[in-house]
Amino acid sequence: MEEKIQEKSKQRYVDILSNGGFKAFFGDENNKEVVRELLNTLLPDHRQIKEIDYQPTEHQGPIIGYSKEFKYDFMCCDVSGAKFIVETQRYREKSWFKRCVSYASRAYDRQNKTGFDYDVPPVYLIGLMGVEIEHPDKEYWNDKYISEYTFREKECHDLLDETIVIIFAELTRFHKTADECVTLEDKLMYLLKNSGKMTAPPKWAEEKPCKDLLDAFEIDDFSKTKREQYDKDMYDEKRRNGELAAARDDGRAEGLAQGHAEGRIEGREEANMEVARKMLAAGMPVEQIVQFTGMDRGTVEKL
Repeated sequence: MEEKIQEKSKQRYVDILSNGGFKAFFGDENNKEVVRELLNTLLPDHRQIKEIDYQPTEHQGPIIGYSKEFKYDFMCCDVSGAKFIVETQRYREKSWFKRCVSYASRAYDRQNKTGFDYDVPPVYLIGLMGVEIEHPDKEYWNDKYISEYTFREKECHDLLDETIVIIFAELTRFHKTADECVTLEDKLMYLLKNSGKMTAPPKWAEEKPCKDLLDAFEIDDFSKTKREQYDKDMYDEKRRNGELAAARDDGRAEGLAQGHAEGRIEGREEANMEVARKMLAAGMPVEQIVQFTGMDRGTVEKL
């Protein structure tokens, strides 16, 4: 049994929306059972995961040598063959939903190995959101935070078959206090949203699976190797965020100055372009640039 690292963390539990926190929880197969419990809380009753089998997260694009590789945050499957992808989103991104559809579609199509038999298991993509989705009907979503999207008939909502399902859990829309949490879904959403700033858990968190979730989140209980990796991931994330913020500020300042010089009061588009150029020059991944600038992925790739 590997020893625990001795240095105490100022933060008791990981923030699941941070890169280091997400990897520490979902990337550790010792957390397999509590991951299953968490996903089952968000999945429909007929699609409950019985046993998790971890899947590779990095995949080559459809054309080797031409298509770029892409990477899921987390992927697993169960005994039925259904695949489950988990993605986190902490910043606004213009084409976030389209990217989720693309990721889920690739995972679905990759199962069709023969090219003729389309009887393949469904793919579920679950998005843990640290930012609100811009729903068309804003009032309807005031007190709701779980949404589900799939292929249904427009008028009667018939579902001919289970193919691709995308579920979002918008943690920023969850406003219940610990005392107001009654259902298991409430309790798990509360912990997901607030764990990074909690010093003491709610009383109900002594019950399973909430206790198992917080045990998996507790930083000081990480093994030495896991803690070192977590600290490195968190340091890298803070450094990247600082570099991106500086590039964004520099680029917007230059873009605004250029806009005023040309007699325009709006320099936002040019500012974003300058930000993207600086980030690309610094070697930042396209995904992060899209998140921070809100630009379309295709526009960034053209730069």
